[in-house]
Amino acid sequence: MPYTIPEIARPFTLHISDEDCSQLRELLRLSRVGPTTWENQHQDGRYGISHQWLVSTKEYWLNEFDWRTQEARINAFPNYKITVQDDTSNTDIGLHFVGLFSQNHDAVPIVLLHGWPGSFLEFIPTLELLLKKYDPSSLPYHVIVPSLPGYMLSSGPSQTEAWTHEDAARVINKAVKALGFSRYAVQGGDVGSLIASTLATNYDSVVAIHLNLLSSLDRVSADDSSLSSTEKAAIVRAEQRFLTPTIGAAMLQSTRPATIGAILSSSPLALLAWIGEKFLEWPDDPVNIDELLTNVSLYWFTETMPRCIYTYRGTFINGHQYSFASFKQPFGYSWFLRELVPGPKKIVEKKGNLVFYRQHEKGGHFAALERPVEFLQDVEDFIAVAWPRDG
Repeated sequence: MPYTIPEIARPFTLHISDEDCSQLRELLRLSRVGPTTWENQHQDGRYGISHQWLVSTKEYWLNEFDWRTQEARINAFPNYKITVQDDTSNTDIGLHFVGLFSQNHDAVPIVLLHGWPGSFLEFIPTLELLLKKYDPSSLPYHVIVPSLPGYMLSSGPSQTEAWTHEDAARVINKAVKALGFSRYAVQGGDVGSLIASTLATNYDSVVAIHLNLLSSLDRVSADDSSLSSTEKAAIVRAEQRFLTPTIGAAMLQSTRPATIGAILSSSPLALLAWIGEKFLEWPDDPVNIDELLTNVSLYWFTETMPRCIYTYRGTFINGHQYSFASFKQPFGYSWFLRELVPGPKKIVEKKGNLVFYRQHEKGGHFAALERPVEFLQDVEDFIAVAWPRDG
């Protein structure tokens, strides 16, 4: 029989009040960019965000960006909220998700997990491709795109005790099962790769996992003679351009999440600078300014920043890294060569039962947003070889 969405999943329409929109504009108008310095006049990002970019983007945000247009784009997709009782924290967690559900009884449930400083918005171009390619009767998948707990339109994490990636994974697994899916596939990058890896490690309901970043952040030397010239060049580029500044930002969020959360909640311009820097530096090609400002705006409206960096707490100090046992499920990996952490096959294949691997010359950290055509093709090709043939 065709899938029926259970009543526990309540349809949701995003609407930011006129008052909140006006307050954002007024705070932005009153925020000063600050003086020019030797460091912030560099346009290549070597010392962070440039004065010129911040001035011009502030003006665009104030005078040209149309939130209501972006809000309508979000609402063009079926949005839902589901409340699950998290027994461990004894808390009701409201999880927001976008869901494309198929009428095909053989459809494969896939959960797509975003990272930081992204959101479920990263997957909108991919969802648009799916709607163009399939109608509900031919869609081969049930596609579930949550806002991670603590992000955007989802509630949590707990305010009374420490919250970790394992808590987020537990809530997501319970929500997916409440939607009626006893088995599903997961896909993730950045923080999403950490949550996806946790799900695959801890829950038998996850029967296939695809990543575009390794949560363990394993490194490989460009001196390795077994690597191709393309792989060596990608490793050198990552070490020279990304390693130090990326670890610097991660260290701050790891050691002072309360402070950085307070700072970025006090000014939309500060939030723009912190998030905008990553969207300038981490992709391969520039992200559309409206895509960036939609993400930053919704971070602001939902007060996401102080709530979302629990996965960073303690992670990048004293050499600590997340590590997982080898995945027992079929495992797939896509390396977009401008990704922050290189993923040559010789490293990836150590992580589990690797049944799919593909390199892409174009694309960076926000793969689903930057290269949605290639990203979707990889996910579809992975599912074709990874999903159990018995259904």
